Amino acid sequence: MSKRHVAVGASLLGLVAAGALSFGQGSASADIAPQAQDVVGVGSDVIQNSVDFLADGSPSGLPGFNSAGNVNRLFNFDASADANGRNAFTDPSLGTSVALNPSVVLRAGTSPVLRPNGGGAGITALEKDTAGAIDFARSPNLPKAADQTTATSNLGSKLYTIQFADDKQYIATAATTNAPAVGLTPAQLAGIYCSNAANDYTTWDQVGGTGTSTIVAERPQDSAGVLKQFQAVLQAGNGNTACTWKTSVKAVQQNDPSTVAGNPDAIVPFPQSRYKLLQQNYFPDPSSASYTGSVANGSDGKTTTPLSASGITLQVPGSNGVSASAYVADLPFYVIFRESAIDSNKAWQPGSTLNWVRTLFYNPAYDPDDASGAPAPWIVSAAGQQLISSLGLTPYYPGVTANAVGVSQPGEGTKG
Repeated sequence: MSKRHVAVGASLLGLVAAGALSFGQGSASADIAPQAQDVVGVGSDVIQNSVDFLADGSPSGLPGFNSAGNVNRLFNFDASADANGRNAFTDPSLGTSVALNPSVVLRAGTSPVLRPNGGGAGITALEKDTAGAIDFARSPNLPKAADQTTATSNLGSKLYTIQFADDKQYIATAATTNAPAVGLTPAQLAGIYCSNAANDYTTWDQVGGTGTSTIVAERPQDSAGVLKQFQAVLQAGNGNTACTWKTSVKAVQQNDPSTVAGNPDAIVPFPQSRYKLLQQNYFPDPSSASYTGSVANGSDGKTTTPLSASGITLQVPGSNGVSASAYVADLPFYVIFRESAIDSNKAWQPGSTLNWVRTLFYNPAYDPDDASGAPAPWIVSAAGQQLISSLGLTPYYPGVTANAVGVSQPGEGTKG
């Protein structure tokens, strides 16, 4: 179940699922909160929609895990209170522009906590979760050795990682842009973003673009897991030297098209899967007239305008005249959980012998070549794979897909 607006109401998909399920909550709570046996995930913005779909299904009608009427549910808290992925907010009544961070109730009957926004924030929240409120984190990055040390100390268990999909990250520009039509190479981007690069590029004419206006270089916020993939490519383009940000580089909410739309000088790394959802009018524009109801027509009688991909363009190497040497980064989609949860003997659903990890994400006993053997976890089932593919992602699973990851510590190899 996707938890998009805990402070203001459940998501549309969550409400649909709620109509078919009994939540056992008291009438004093207007918002849906996970119960003790539900599985809760937090973390990455770019990965949140794929797990939202796996939990609640897709707008096209593909059913999610919760659609089957399972007693215990999969809850997926989005990275920010806004389903578009925007971060902090301001309150006009305060008379200041101070950014406020949204809070979230991770379990029914508990106090709100600040919402983990980004893959790095998700891992940090998980490894410090001594109360057991969080079951898994979403991240495009593996836990570091320091994360494993912290998790072992706090949780009594290492963290275990499963890759379930792969995405691509490209450079996004406004639909009308001064950026070169052939795209930007890692070396050119290093000159744009890094103060310690061999070349210093500040205007578009210096990199084959149009005019002499100043390049507006944007990058994801510090807590964003996708930032590391961008930094890795910048480092490669910077002679294998880590990039030191120029003071002019703007940190923005990851995956938000409004940061570049309408600005011909702006560029930002952007994931393919988010772009596809924008093309499908998946996200409503929060600045449009209606704040409730469907995209087509709000329940207050006003029209809700969807966010559109028409305002931005992805520079995809080898497509539409973009050079094959232009920027691209792989974005692995990881779910990370306590290693001890894999072998837990606590059955998750009534009538099943499987724990929640083996039900949803990873069953080491599953053999795709043995039709009568252990059942496939949800993410590798035909329905789960279809949901993942519907986002333009490449499904992965250890032992089934080449190069998929299943590790408890970076470099240790596959468990099971």
